[in-house]
Amino acid sequence: MLTLFIGALDQTVVSTALPKIVADLEGFSLISWLFTSYLLTSTVIVPLIGKLGDLYGRRLFLVGGVLIFIVASGACGAAPTMGSLIVFRAVQGLGGGIIFASVFATLGDAFSPMERGKYVGLFTGTFSLASLLGPTLGGLLTDGYGWRMIFYINIPIGLIAMPAIWFNLPARTAQRKVKLDFLGAALLAAATVALLLALVWGGAKFAWGSFEIVGLFGASALGVALFILQEWKHPEPILPLALFKNRIFLLSNLVVFTFGMGVFGSFQYLGTFVQVALGASATTSGIISTPQSAATLVSSIIGGQIISRFGRYKWQTVFGTFLIALAMFLLRTLDVDTPKWHISAFVVILGLGFGLVLPTMSLIVQNAVSPQFIGVATSSSQFFRQIGSVLGVAIFGAVLANSYSDEFATRFTEADRALVGPAIVTQLEDPTIRLNERQFKLLEQTVTALPGGSDVLVRAKAAQGSSIASATRLIYTGAFIACILSIVFAFAIKDIPLRRSKAAGPGAKAPAPVPPAAAEASPGGGSA
Repeated sequence: MLTLFIGALDQTVVSTALPKIVADLEGFSLISWLFTSYLLTSTVIVPLIGKLGDLYGRRLFLVGGVLIFIVASGACGAAPTMGSLIVFRAVQGLGGGIIFASVFATLGDAFSPMERGKYVGLFTGTFSLASLLGPTLGGLLTDGYGWRMIFYINIPIGLIAMPAIWFNLPARTAQRKVKLDFLGAALLAAATVALLLALVWGGAKFAWGSFEIVGLFGASALGVALFILQEWKHPEPILPLALFKNRIFLLSNLVVFTFGMGVFGSFQYLGTFVQVALGASATTSGIISTPQSAATLVSSIIGGQIISRFGRYKWQTVFGTFLIALAMFLLRTLDVDTPKWHISAFVVILGLGFGLVLPTMSLIVQNAVSPQFIGVATSSSQFFRQIGSVLGVAIFGAVLANSYSDEFATRFTEADRALVGPAIVTQLEDPTIRLNERQFKLLEQTVTALPGGSDVLVRAKAAQGSSIASATRLIYTGAFIACILSIVFAFAIKDIPLRRSKAAGPGAKAPAPVPPAAAEASPGGGSA
């Protein structure tokens, strides 16, 4: 729970501090990379760690993940440029991916699916508590001490977690010699990077039909094909393809994929809207989004208790995805005159759905496979959620940058552009410039010294706010569509009783495919 806390805390405080970071390091054009670099590395490491954890236990990987995470956090706090911060965030993502891949799989090792519901609720409650504290804490630290402090705060918490894990979590020795699928991991990473670059650069750096973008999409498709071929023939695949014959496993991963794309992909940019379009501080931005985490905390604990009591999950999942889609539909109405309390009300609905869906999906995949595949199944769920998040962040980041640029070009008139000159226009095209107090003060002095400059500056601020609002509505329209797909996939999942024991017995309801190599190596493994 401590390791989960630092991972979740980092995600929420960075979202709140994002506009100030971008303004300070002058990197608005790279805004999506601040998240996608982290998500990319944390995503590609997840399947491999899930496999290794099944073989060697979770202790070594959890401690190693925390160590990488806190060292990279210190580097992020000291980053002098946007480029270096993106690189350090990528290293931090490796640690975060190891943590998240191991935490929920540990629950699968320790408890039966029926018991697991209440514990998953507590772990999701921990995630929610970090999310509850994160936005406000991130805002207070950013406004009071600077954004660098949001990374340094991870270090003492990680130092507490590491000895607790080492002395309390058992290790495990592999019972057989294994040949790890590093080539599969490399192919998956290459395919993901190519797709990400295509989505981020398309329409911005290169035209969508250009050789570069088409080539990147083609390279990604080739990488996926080679990855599938590698997994098919490798004796120890990091993601056994036979698992996808299990309908529950397949549908649950589709739910978390669309969930990650819609929720995690879009929510990262809400703070930018609040601070630019509404002119709020980082602290206020954190306070506005805090109710979402409180709602998640409550619904995850209650939902976990209900599942443990009744052993059923389908309708809770369907209802949760419905609430999430409703919240995204409401967030489509955001504008420069939207009352702040409306946003808080919308994210409460989002939080209630979030708490019902996220912990349930881990239970579903763990209940649907044999015990020897718990780590692989859990990490696959994490992997598909993060792949969805990576794509969502990249797509919605491109939407934000491109839509904002087009809208601002329309709203800030040619007459005003001619008055202030190209150099000032270039600075005003960055909507976060107002959050860099030193730089904006110089800009303000320059513009107000011009004839009618004060009125031009007012119109420029209005154009920035309206353009960000327009881009934000597009983002949540896309998120709403993704969440509708989540409802469809959740409705199609078969509702089977949760097992009451950790081992899969003859009476278990959900048969799970067992790849031949794994079955031979684990003769005691039964079907789930």
